[in-house]
Amino acid sequence: MVSARTRNCSFVLDERGFVLARVDQGMEMDIDSARAAVRTTFELAGEKCVPVLVDLRGIRYQSREARDYLSSSEMKAKFAAVALLIESPVSQVVGNFFIRLRQQPVPTRLFLDEKLAVDWLLGPVP
Repeated sequence: MVSARTRNCSFVLDERGFVLARVDQGMEMDIDSARAAVRTTFELAGEKCVPVLVDLRGIRYQSREARDYLSSSEMKAKFAAVALLIESPVSQVVGNFFIRLRQQPVPTRLFLDEKLAVDWLLGPVP
């Protein structure tokens, strides 16, 4: 299994063809962390455009600059789709608001269940 790590996130290239990124508990994502995560994910995928499952259940804070970067058009060349794993229905409501507020460059969905997220990534993503 191919894996990598940044200072606050671990990454695994799943044999089914997607990258799983898990943020560390209490992570505060700033623009530098976001850039490192994108770079590491893309390198781990062999610089191919693949789906990504991001486990955000440990995140404590994400800066506006990080959110803006992760919603930028640059992501179109790096990710086929993004499934965001979150921990609560409240997080889902807030997250959906931000997703709708800013047009996402790739198909992006929030999930409370990891299996459903993986099924979505591996299925025909809209």
